[in-house]
Amino acid sequence: MGGANRYRGETYIDIVGEELGLPVRNRAITMSTTREGRIIFNEEREADLVIVAFGLVDSWRTFKYAPYVLYYPDTLWRRIGRKIVKKYKKSARSLGLNRLLGEKFVVPPEEYRENLASIAERGIRTIFIETPPHRRERFRNPDIARYNKIMEEVAQRYRNADLVKLFDSIQPHHYLDAIHLNQEGYRFVAQKILELL
Repeated sequence: MGGANRYRGETYIDIVGEELGLPVRNRAITMSTTREGRIIFNEEREADLVIVAFGLVDSWRTFKYAPYVLYYPDTLWRRIGRKIVKKYKKSARSLGLNRLLGEKFVVPPEEYRENLASIAERGIRTIFIETPPHRRERFRNPDIARYNKIMEEVAQRYRNADLVKLFDSIQPHHYLDAIHLNQEGYRFVAQKILELL
């Protein structure tokens, strides 16, 4: 079971909401990408502040010929589709097809940039959150850093946007597991958000 499912404490969204005395709506979906993010943000028409944390799954490399099945809005057919695709990708990897035929990013860099921009260009105060490094699968970190750089570029393009830098500042004691944050980590991120605000 992933860390996101095991965590039972307050998230940085909860902490920031409490500190500012504002109601919050946490629309986080485990394993989602900026593709789901665009759908979610198109549904959320009224907000004073948007906090965006995408990049981990977007930056994953996967089998070049694997389709992507959205996590949101979720349906029975999408759940079935994701299970089939997961088995297909696992088989491709075990047969060496990733090396033989190639890999791709789950969300290509240009699409990632466009998806983030579509959120920021709404003019609502937007805080982008960098993805912290993966502590176990360190081979993922150069791609995570690349996607963080794209996020930084988007944040710099919009006057209503800022970036919380985590990649170089998050510490081992902030982690629940190899990638998910613990309560201390969430408090660390919340403090960085509050400093920007």
